[in-house]
Amino acid sequence: MNQPESHLVPKVHPATRSVEPEDPMELCATAVPGDPLLMLRCTVEEYAREGWPLEAILRLFADPAYPALHALGQWLGPQRLREQVQAVLAQCGTFRVQVVEAPDELDGVPQRELVQLELPRENMPGK
Repeated sequence: MNQPESHLVPKVHPATRSVEPEDPMELCATAVPGDPLLMLRCTVEEYAREGWPLEAILRLFADPAYPALHALGQWLGPQRLREQVQAVLAQCGTFRVQVVEAPDELDGVPQRELVQLELPRENMPGK
């Protein structure tokens, strides 16, 4: 007996919704029940996978512009927050990327060009 509830507002994708003068078009955070340490873990892992170091991640929790993270940082306190973030980073690590542009020549030897490889159609799966 799943009947639509008449008191709920219908879902409308923001890109198709008309702009109304009284709509401030601001995001509003709403508290929901959950595990704050799991939220911390997921947040830290996400930024660590983007290459953010410990201190940069900790600054997010000190910034009131990030209300959920700021509240979590206030709840834990600076020492416990640092310990929790360090523990997550110790488990997942921090993704590091270094981009090096290769010169056209290396020790006077021209570098080879990238060659696109393709399989003949008869070797394609399902053919």
